[in-house]
Amino acid sequence: MGVQQGFSLIEMLVVLFVIVLMTSLVTLNVNSGASDRVVQERLETLTAVAAYAMDEAQFSGTDFGVLFANATNEQGEPSVAVHWRQRLQAGWRQPQRSPELFTSLEFPADTRLQISLDDVEVLPVSADAADPRRGTSPQWLLSASGETQAGELLIRNADDDKQLFRLVWDPLGRFTQYRGENETSINDYAFAP
Repeated sequence: MGVQQGFSLIEMLVVLFVIVLMTSLVTLNVNSGASDRVVQERLETLTAVAAYAMDEAQFSGTDFGVLFANATNEQGEPSVAVHWRQRLQAGWRQPQRSPELFTSLEFPADTRLQISLDDVEVLPVSADAADPRRGTSPQWLLSASGETQAGELLIRNADDDKQLFRLVWDPLGRFTQYRGENETSINDYAFAP
């Protein structure tokens, strides 16, 4: 008799099972990391645009603000969106200058935002209140005097309430971002006028 070459059906099924298992684990890790990257990107954008809005408020002599509102993403899941506003003669509207810069930001549906300004928790407004024609006053003010309310934005995982990120700022617009429960900052942003 000759020597048998090749794999048995059982051996091939075991190898296939291991490959499927590894692929599933990699996919889960990549997807959870992608959400973290999106949240961090949103926080960095929020910080940079807020700093610009503070400068623009001083130069133009008009107040700017941030409106936190409930939203629904493309998959129909609830989320929170950030809308920029400027105080105009007609009331609080979308900023007239640099509309491409003042675009709304939407946080992923698997996150929960906890916002406090001057140590008072702020709740997002309804989605229809975010319509710029309604003139809803923003919760976070960036005044023409160059000051703002001190605040904190906590981003938590919607499933287990674990803290993912924390953004803190003072009345002069100095921002510090933290990852998780860590008290070591990721970045310090000093955009004081």
